Amino acid sequence: MGHVPDAADHHERLHKFAHDIRNRLAGIQEVLRSLPLTTDPAESRMLAEFGEKQFFKAMGEVETLLDDMGVVRGVPALSLGPVDLAAVARTAVTAMAHRTDRKQQQVLLDLAEGTVVHGDERLLGELATALLSNASKFSPAGAPIHITVDGHAGQGRLIVRDHGVGLSPADLERVFVRYAWLGSRTTDGEAQGRSTLARLKQWAIAHGGDLRADSPGEGQGCTLTLCVPLLQA
Repeated sequence: MGHVPDAADHHERLHKFAHDIRNRLAGIQEVLRSLPLTTDPAESRMLAEFGEKQFFKAMGEVETLLDDMGVVRGVPALSLGPVDLAAVARTAVTAMAHRTDRKQQQVLLDLAEGTVVHGDERLLGELATALLSNASKFSPAGAPIHITVDGHAGQGRLIVRDHGVGLSPADLERVFVRYAWLGSRTTDGEAQGRSTLARLKQWAIAHGGDLRADSPGEGQGCTLTLCVPLLQA
C-alpha cells in the first residue's frame, strides 16, 4: 500500500509551496521596481520576460499543489445531446470576428454538413471559440486560418489550422500543461493564459474524445484537432 499523506505531510508540502511562491513574488516585485528605472528597450524586454516567467511558474506551482492535494477541477457537469459541429464552427467564427477582422485574418471553412456529435453544445461552442482565438493570437496579421469539420473513425472532428508562430518539439510536449513556459509568443501582444488548452483538453476527454496539437516546428504554424464521438443513429 502506498504512503497516505498525513497532517505532517500536508504541513511540509504547504511550507514548501509558501517558500516557492514567496520567491516568485519577490522576483516579480524586483521587476516592478526595476522597470521604471531602465530606458534600454532590450533590458525592459528582458525584465518583462523574467517577470512573466515568474508569474507562470507561480501559477504552475499552484496547480501542482492542487494536484498533490487531490483537488478535482476544470470540468463542469455536461448536458449531453446532439450537437451540429458545423454550426458550432460557424458560431465560433462569428464570435471571434472582432479579433480576426482587426488582424485582417481570413477564416477559411471546409465544413461537412450533418456532422452531429454527442456532446454539450455550450461547452463545445466555448471550446471551438477558444481554439479559433488561440489560432488568431499566434498568427500574424493577414494570415489565413483554416477550420475543417468532418467525421473520421466514429469521431466528429473540428480542426483549426493556422500559419503562425508554431511550436517547437519541446513546446509540443508541454502545450497541454497548465501554465507551462513555452517559447511561442502572441503576434500582437495579446495576453497568454497558458492554461486554456489544458482546460479544453479536459473538456474534450470528458466528452469521450480528445484534443491534439501538431506543428512542423517554430514558424510553421500549428494544428489543433478536437475529436468528439459522433451521435450514433
